[in-house]
Amino acid sequence: MKLNNKRTVLVGLAFLSICAFWQMYDNVIPLILRETFHMNESLAGAVMALDNILALFLLPFFGTLSDRCRNQKLGRRTPFILIGTAAAVILMNLLPLLDNGYAENGGRWRFAAFIVVLGGLLVGMGSYRSPAVALMPDVTPKPLRSKGNAIINLMGAVGGVFTLLLIKAAVVRTELPDGTVASDYTYLFVGVAALMVVCAFVLWRTVNERACVAEMEAMNY
Repeated sequence: MKLNNKRTVLVGLAFLSICAFWQMYDNVIPLILRETFHMNESLAGAVMALDNILALFLLPFFGTLSDRCRNQKLGRRTPFILIGTAAAVILMNLLPLLDNGYAENGGRWRFAAFIVVLGGLLVGMGSYRSPAVALMPDVTPKPLRSKGNAIINLMGAVGGVFTLLLIKAAVVRTELPDGTVASDYTYLFVGVAALMVVCAFVLWRTVNERACVAEMEAMNY
């Protein structure tokens, strides 16, 4: 029995996109909260803790929901990956628009909209994290799942490195007349969003989840 490395790498694209997003989120959102919206460390930390709080409810909920999903065309996990990615990509690209708009013109409604969009984004990401992680064991024989998990984790690391490099290259910093520096994260968000779209599209087009699961069932795995 041999692990299908190609299929495992393709399945790992979903986890790669997730890790790319969270690397950006953890590095950039605190800066926006402090530098643009002038939140203190404690309040910014409370906002950043929302993802962990929501994860306690979202991950088991959507994991169970995907277990019960019986999509005749896409399978159990793929619909959540595709819909969750689409929702996250749309919402995440609203954040730099609100950030830049507030930096230029202020407006409490922009701050409120930023928090609302951020909350929706966390829900969108939480909706497909568990299904994405569960897809690998669904399509991998049990004796080979530890090797498959190693590949998945490597894919996640690649996503994180991609974002770190993009942060260095895509963030536009402008010195203002008062000596402060304003940062525009638009290209960073667009770049990470593009990676997420590509990963979801390639996974959708190359991995037939239902066929792979049927193969595992035939092997009694």
